[in-house]
Amino acid sequence: MGSKVDPGKFDCYANALPTEPMFILLARDNTAPVLVEEWAALRQMEINEGKRPKSDCALVIEARECAESMRRWRAKNDGLWRTQTGG
Repeated sequence: MGSKVDPGKFDCYANALPTEPMFILLARDNTAPVLVEEWAALRQMEINEGKRPKSDCALVIEARECAESMRRWRAKNDGLWRTQTGG
């Protein structure tokens, strides 16, 4: 999974088309891990139904790892963003 200083293998920012809308979730958002897991479950369902290639399983695995990483980061850094960004 990626971060600002170390983009991951599936860097959506780099892969986006120039005008393609995107939405980024940060670990500081306590709903982010749940939303990432839901995305992974939906993608897995599409793979199982043959609507997405089996190679997308790597995305699902990374998304689930990202959700867990978000939880660990938030537990370790809870409130850090308030002191760093003023909000």
